[in-house]
Amino acid sequence: MTEFTGKLQGIIFSNDQEMFKIISVAIIGSLPGFHGDEIVVTGNFGDLVEGDTYHFSGNLVTHKKFGLQFKADKYKQVMPHEEGSLLKYLSSDKFPGIGRKAAQKILDTLGLDALEIIKENPNKISTLDLSKKQKDVLLQGINKMDNFSDVLLKLAKFGVRKNVATRLYHEYQDQALTQLENDPYEIIYKVSGYAFKTADNIGQSLQIAANDPRRIKGAIYQVLLDKLQGDGNTYVPAKELLLTSQELLGINDYDPISDVLQGLAESGKIVIEDMNVALKQFYETENDIAAIMKKLVDRPVSQDRYSDSELDQAIQDAEKSLKISYDETQKQAIKNALNQPISILTGGPGTGKTTIINGILLCLRTLADIPLSSLQSDDPPFILAAPTGRAAKHMSDITGINAKTIHRLLGLGIGSDSSDDEELNELNGEILIIDEMSMVDMFLFKKLIASIRETTHILFVGDKDQLPSVGAGNVFADLIKSGAFPTTILEQIHRQGDDSTIISLAHAVNSGKDSEIMFKHTKNYSFISCQPNIVDQAVAQITQKALKAGFNPDDIQVLGAMYNGSGGITNLNNVLQEIINPRPENSKVVEAHNEKFHIGDRILQLQNNPEKDIYNGQIGKITGIDLEDGKRAVVANFEGREVNFSLNDLSDVTRAYAITIHKSQGSEFPLVILNLTMQNYVMLKRNLLYTAITRAEKNLVMVGDPKAFIQALKTPGNDRKTGLSKKLQQALGLPTTERETAEESPKPPKAESQTEKPAADAKPQETILTKELIYSGQIDPMIGMEGITLKANKQ
Repeated sequence: MTEFTGKLQGIIFSNDQEMFKIISVAIIGSLPGFHGDEIVVTGNFGDLVEGDTYHFSGNLVTHKKFGLQFKADKYKQVMPHEEGSLLKYLSSDKFPGIGRKAAQKILDTLGLDALEIIKENPNKISTLDLSKKQKDVLLQGINKMDNFSDVLLKLAKFGVRKNVATRLYHEYQDQALTQLENDPYEIIYKVSGYAFKTADNIGQSLQIAANDPRRIKGAIYQVLLDKLQGDGNTYVPAKELLLTSQELLGINDYDPISDVLQGLAESGKIVIEDMNVALKQFYETENDIAAIMKKLVDRPVSQDRYSDSELDQAIQDAEKSLKISYDETQKQAIKNALNQPISILTGGPGTGKTTIINGILLCLRTLADIPLSSLQSDDPPFILAAPTGRAAKHMSDITGINAKTIHRLLGLGIGSDSSDDEELNELNGEILIIDEMSMVDMFLFKKLIASIRETTHILFVGDKDQLPSVGAGNVFADLIKSGAFPTTILEQIHRQGDDSTIISLAHAVNSGKDSEIMFKHTKNYSFISCQPNIVDQAVAQITQKALKAGFNPDDIQVLGAMYNGSGGITNLNNVLQEIINPRPENSKVVEAHNEKFHIGDRILQLQNNPEKDIYNGQIGKITGIDLEDGKRAVVANFEGREVNFSLNDLSDVTRAYAITIHKSQGSEFPLVILNLTMQNYVMLKRNLLYTAITRAEKNLVMVGDPKAFIQALKTPGNDRKTGLSKKLQQALGLPTTERETAEESPKPPKAESQTEKPAADAKPQETILTKELIYSGQIDPMIGMEGITLKANKQ
């Protein structure tokens, strides 16, 4: 560890989110090992002031491109100690109202260490011969001094990670330590990653009693956040909240919990309605959505409705152009989209959603006399969007019209989904179509609909039986349950071809009735039973067999439910990286959050980053590594576009050989290897299994514990507690009775004709992979996949 003191000359680079800065510092005295007068310093810093003096602790490092730099691990602001400098500092504009005479009084009482003394013990201010206003100004000025390092050091003693401490400082700035000492529990609601356990450790050190209202408030916040942000609900039944809070607090009396709960309601931080409790932001967001949807429905129509004859003729023309024939349900979906301000289209794989979207656009071009050239203009009449980049690209491919992510469409910035203070793009067009609606959470949906201005028709498309959004709410299911908007539920399978057995499997699973169908071996899917502790070895063997069979490495996608364990995403990525993209000797490697990245690795973006135009769920491939260039440490190709990542940016990136089922939504892959075991017990629900199966475009291998797959099949999903459907009904003057509960699903549709059937000689026996059989290679993991047509290997 090396230390030196210097004066800040300027800030070269600053990342406010991470508090990371590159600064230029003039050395005061000497810096061992460095002979210049000025040096570049890197590290995490708070609000630095040019011209102020700081003491840095860290190490000299050599940057190949820029030479010697100082990497600071700790720093602190150096207070003036000479009498003249100290008098000048205390009577400066940092302490308005304190002149030279008052400053001298401070020095006479506390000496040349006055600033450090007051900072360590603010009560010393009461001993000074100053007016109350001057005392307040002095305390405020001291508190405003940069104390980022103090916050990090103090929180580190309680096991708070540096990134959480950084967020805390971001939230409270110079008041961070004061807030921490006054009420460590209030921060639970404000700072992501700061939980009750940490707050309680600090609370105990401050001798806060077990039944202190501050502690009870923290427990209530934690339970609400777990149930709302964690489980996706928008409210918690009051009884459940009381019981869970009481258990977390470890006290036997419900009365103080009830009192604090009532106080939070009176202060407007929570809402209690119908014996349910919601955080104010969640409750108001649902209310706002209902109000905006009512305005959209009640908008004055700028054109007459199309007549039945006009619609029928347009549909006939579309059928000729697309060389298809719509059934009556599909025709009604097209008519709803063209004659209603808002309509909904939902259905499983193979039921014709894509074909209907194309029909709607063709019909509208004819009926509204829209020239083809306008569709590719900067202000197109057809606005198409989806939650993820891959889903938007799929929309573009099937329609021939440019589709965007919802974030890009609205112009949303990084991390701005749940805030309302950002100016968004207005949406004006003939029609707005949003695909993969099941993935859209309540906060993003509110921003989307609030941005609609002159758009005549709005169509929401998705599969209501898939997993709901990662964020809170169950918007798509609630829109349908409310009965407030014309809704077409597609049940008939129309798609035929090599993937038809997977489609039939998906619909059978969605019905929740036939578990045996999962364990059959067909041309397109198979099941292999495997002990949980060797799932990684089984997945490795399946991948190796697939590669030998001719699958392109990029066509193989492994899916799972959780990150931990031998069959977890983290370990599987380690295993698959060695198989699919082994690192050549002496090649460059970058390490971040316990992951190693090298050239050729498939990567997944975990957060929306509009500045780089990449979004949550997008998959790319590393094409270059430059450890000497901090801004281009990693270069990756995302769908033909080069994206640069700094080392800090890698916190939002992970390897993508194996990804969670949630992250796979909006995408399809030629070969999906799905693993589930009873270690995933809390995640095992029907919509999770159904969503995973529907990610397989052509081929599916299921591996793991049969009990886990049956458990998932038998456990209804989409059971979030939300209030949006009721609020929509109230806003639109409808009876507040839900037409369909979230657990219900349409009856499984019957295929018109199955061109692909299981081989007559397929044996239903269960093949159990043991460690010995895996090592010996006696079991072929591609059982039942014989004779499939493979894409040519692109490498």
